[in-house]
Amino acid sequence: MTLVINTLESGDYSEQINAILAGKDSEIEIINTAGMNIAHCMGCNQCWLKTPGICAIKDDYEIIIKKLVKADNVWFVTDTRFRFTDYRGKRVMDRLMPMLNMYLTFRDGWMRHQLRYRAQNIGIIYKGDGNQQLLEEWTVRSSANIGGHSLGAIALDKRLTSTATTEFPRNVASEPERVRHVAIINGSPRIKKFSNTNKIIQSFAQGLDEAGTTHELYSLSNRSEWETAREAISLNQDTIIALPLYVDCVPALLLEFLGTLPANCAQPAKMSFILHSGFEEGHQLRLGERLLQSLSEQLGYTYGGTLVKGGSFMLRMFEGKNAERVLNPYRAMGRLFAENGNFFFPEAAKFTGPEQFPWLVRKMVGIIFRSVIRKHFDRFAKEWGCTRPLEDKPYSE
Repeated sequence: MTLVINTLESGDYSEQINAILAGKDSEIEIINTAGMNIAHCMGCNQCWLKTPGICAIKDDYEIIIKKLVKADNVWFVTDTRFRFTDYRGKRVMDRLMPMLNMYLTFRDGWMRHQLRYRAQNIGIIYKGDGNQQLLEEWTVRSSANIGGHSLGAIALDKRLTSTATTEFPRNVASEPERVRHVAIINGSPRIKKFSNTNKIIQSFAQGLDEAGTTHELYSLSNRSEWETAREAISLNQDTIIALPLYVDCVPALLLEFLGTLPANCAQPAKMSFILHSGFEEGHQLRLGERLLQSLSEQLGYTYGGTLVKGGSFMLRMFEGKNAERVLNPYRAMGRLFAENGNFFFPEAAKFTGPEQFPWLVRKMVGIIFRSVIRKHFDRFAKEWGCTRPLEDKPYSE
């Protein structure tokens, strides 16, 4: 069965969608999300560790997931912004998390979460001037993470299909320049109290302080801070946006916020990024990094680089020295950013770590996943009050 999730806000595109998918499947169901109440994923991990397979957010997305579990092919129909999916499309994509479970494994050579249900193939049908390369790469990565293959990216209007490669900013701040003050935006949807991104920012800010650079911090999870965050970005020459990887790219909440910024900044200014992920491999973050590279130019900023690092998921469970082991390197990066004014120094490139684990390392880590890490997750789930197996399939027939 093919499920089509249409996130467009206006217009009936059923005829065009059916024409595009003609001959691909005899059984097609279209869900239109306009008018549905669908919130942003908060990254709370309750669907993995407290109520396995069931999202903590009680909204209309449950209607969708009950149909998702029966689908072989899933098409997202989305508008575009910043030449990627708009926040409405990405918001629905981000809620795919209950389709996986907490346990980790290696599949096709890469670190993955185990599937909760069947493998699924994913595609995008997009409206507007989307970047074909970015959108197709997202379908490849997301399909692989859910065990399937890419169905590709197809434009609703063939005349707007872009064959351009991913844009890389022409205005890059590669020369060292000491930073006196920086506005930092926490782009995570998770509330500040439980945010791994906030922990990373706090460590990074210690390094800024040690180098004599002051900072101000705003969290997008609190919408009451959006106006002051926009003002801070407009008034400061240096802005850092820190964010976690969400379903292979930028969180929908951040895309929504960026869409509220002016098309061009009012003064010469620089925008840099800190991008982190639970997965250890650097390659997992490269699509998100490429989108961030192009975002700075589209918003009219000089690009100050992206600090890329995996292995942050366990921060929520770590305390004391274990947490410091993960966070202290960010402190050093804060000092170096204050001195250089960008993330193009050699230490930042090395900071990412391995792009992919070698075969032998994957075998050894896989054993650890099936023993030590699995028991650790089980213990943590029990502490959260979980009463069902973490592989539970609540929406199975």
